[in-house]
Amino acid sequence: MDLAFCWCFPTESPEAGLRRLREYGFDGIELWPQQLQQYPVERWAEALAKADLACRQICPYFDFVHGPEKLRASRRMFDAYLSFARRLGCRRIRVFTGPPWGEGVVSVRDANPRQWADAAAALREYCTTAAPDGVELCLECHAGSLLENSTSTLKLIDAVGCSNLTVNLQLPLMGEDWPSSVAALGSRTTHIHIHNWTHTIGQGELTFLEAGAFDWRPVLSGLAKFESATALCLSVEHGDHGQRHDPWETARRDGAYLQKLRNHWRSQLQ
Repeated sequence: MDLAFCWCFPTESPEAGLRRLREYGFDGIELWPQQLQQYPVERWAEALAKADLACRQICPYFDFVHGPEKLRASRRMFDAYLSFARRLGCRRIRVFTGPPWGEGVVSVRDANPRQWADAAAALREYCTTAAPDGVELCLECHAGSLLENSTSTLKLIDAVGCSNLTVNLQLPLMGEDWPSSVAALGSRTTHIHIHNWTHTIGQGELTFLEAGAFDWRPVLSGLAKFESATALCLSVEHGDHGQRHDPWETARRDGAYLQKLRNHWRSQLQ
């Protein structure tokens, strides 16, 4: 299991910040467009190597559901991010099927057959292009997309038909309890944006992993049954908890907690 932190330190240099994350027990980071615009990819690659960290996922925003112009723009974005992945040694590119919030949201309830077909065709093309580099396209389960629940996510996976199309199992999925989601998608899950909440899964405010109400150990025990478990990365997202906490305090506390969670994970794989 790899442990990653979604970079959310706009005033921190890559060199200093990555060293600090390494000290807190993380193996890598995730990067979004703003971070790849703030610093050249070559600087990220050099800083990651010096800190002995990896880029575990890069996170563009594709749009497959708003017609030919958006499809062409997404293809250009994919080409750029595949180049970034090669230069960073990153093997995972995040996938949204369209804007998951704001104007233009296309959810499972809204999507028409053309939009499903366009999404499948684009992802089949991307997966085929990325496969020789050992890069996977990772579907982020998220409300307001074609990836809202297990049924819709599996529908897209089956339509694409490529083994390097995987799942970022961002719990909870819409209308599902977590055991159902793990059972349905565990065999394709390679990545989790890990969160915790003050009440129960998906309810209350975001908080530190060890302070939240949800116990992640049963989730990991369920995922350990699948072959994809060998590639699993747990990645801390929204480290400021909606601007409630210093993300460096989150990194310190969550890094220590995730070390314990990884030890539990290893015991499940034995």
